[in-house]
Amino acid sequence: MDDDDRTRVLETPRSATGREWEVFVRADARGPLKHVGSVTAADADDAHERAATLFDWTATDVWLCPAEETRRYTTHRLAGGESQ
Repeated sequence: MDDDDRTRVLETPRSATGREWEVFVRADARGPLKHVGSVTAADADDAHERAATLFDWTATDVWLCPAEETRRYTTHRLAGGESQ
């Protein structure tokens, strides 16, 4: 796929009550890191607790990234014209 086919997805806050965190997990030491979802929490420790409850059933690694620091690009248009 050519990079020119992708446009950046404009982010708007998904929650008015807390900071958004993107959650990535790795099922085993040799496996790829995969994005599994997002959680809302005031800080990284709280986000880890929430992510553990929702996503880490088999994960050996859990990574959390502040959503505002994450950039998304897509090849398709999203509802509401969220991509540039």
